[in-house]
Amino acid sequence: MQLSILLYCRAGFEKECAAEIIEYAALLNIQGYVNAKENSAHVLFHFIDQTQVVSFWKNLHLEKLIFSRQILLTSPMCSSLPEKNRTNPILAYLEQYFLDLIKDNKYLEDLFVETFDTDEYKEILSFCKKFTSPMVSALKNKGYILRDINNSLYRLHLVFLDSRSCFIGLSLIGRSSKWYMGIPRLKFPENAPSRSTLKLEEAFLTFMSEADRATRLQPGMKAIDLGASPGGWTYQFVKRSIYVYAIDNGAMDKSLLNSGLVEHLQVDGFKFIPKKPVHWLVCDMVEKPFRIAQLIAERASCKIASEFIFNLKLPMKKKYDEVKKCIMYIEENLNSANIKFNIKCKQLYHDRDEVTVWLYIYGATS
Repeated sequence: MQLSILLYCRAGFEKECAAEIIEYAALLNIQGYVNAKENSAHVLFHFIDQTQVVSFWKNLHLEKLIFSRQILLTSPMCSSLPEKNRTNPILAYLEQYFLDLIKDNKYLEDLFVETFDTDEYKEILSFCKKFTSPMVSALKNKGYILRDINNSLYRLHLVFLDSRSCFIGLSLIGRSSKWYMGIPRLKFPENAPSRSTLKLEEAFLTFMSEADRATRLQPGMKAIDLGASPGGWTYQFVKRSIYVYAIDNGAMDKSLLNSGLVEHLQVDGFKFIPKKPVHWLVCDMVEKPFRIAQLIAERASCKIASEFIFNLKLPMKKKYDEVKKCIMYIEENLNSANIKFNIKCKQLYHDRDEVTVWLYIYGATS
């Protein structure tokens, strides 16, 4: 029985995704190798010792990985599916490879019939949508109970490469992405000044629970937006009635300025320091990532804000190494200042050649 870990990622970042999972496994003394085809938007991690696969998967959390959008325990490719009645060989594969996991629990949180996020594979999405209904019926006829949130441990994924071949995988509820294809479906607000607003909205959804958002994004709070023009990130605070110091030499959206919640200061983001601490500091400036890391480390060490969200632009070749260097620099500075903190990093769907970092400072007052 050959099971592997299947990771979804942004097309073009397979190398970084692969390096990260190999490094993570090595820390646990787990040996394996990867298949990572460039621009395929996925990585397969194969284990030398199959007895380690399930326990590794069950202890792996998506938030621990920067470049992965989804984590599946997957079977080998189920190929040469017939044009008619594809459901039977898929069910046979499911029970052949996952029997030990599902024999005593036939509850499935959902079925995702999907593919990878590339132009090539997107052509098969219409097939995936059409195939979902007959597959749901076939699962129910086999005794599976779908969309039972209370009793389900797993979500079933069929990941098609074409209409006759797919990976069959399981994701762990609470340790994987709840989104179809690992992509949050966010609607661009008509009155937002730029599409970058979706990056910050996705960051809030990724790094904070619903309860956290209710308590830590409250009306009346104050935020600093470094590199704010034209106001995509500022918009996310204004719509929550949070006052924003928009720091940028560029122009700001007029409707945001007319809201009464934005003070536009045309100064250098690297030099601006507020008179009093604020709740939030966010930064999407186009700058070398290590310079941004230095800026955030300095501001966080002074507890200028309670929470930070910032982007690290990655135009260089050694992207993963650069991200680790930046995160380590911030951690070392905060540790040396005896500041308790929590930091997480993720390449969001709405990120491009960049990653987004969230930093929480315990004990900061604003």
